[in-house]
Amino acid sequence: MLGGILGLLIGFGLSVLIDNTPFETDALPTINTYPINYNPLYYAIGIAFALISTFIAGYLPANKAKNIDPVKIIRGT
Repeated sequence: MLGGILGLLIGFGLSVLIDNTPFETDALPTINTYPINYNPLYYAIGIAFALISTFIAGYLPANKAKNIDPVKIIRGT
């Protein structure tokens, strides 16, 4: 959970930095900065993805390891 929140905070900080950086192009003369959408739904999706991927990354190896005898692992057989 902490990693997901930290990632969102870093992402938000980079978004603010990009949003405040001047963006000039001849194709879009009315845009002064790169447009960033700060919709809270995107941050909720980020937290959900972080939680789900962390759960899967922890559950699958643990589920596989519960069926293995530790003595066999130590002996190397």
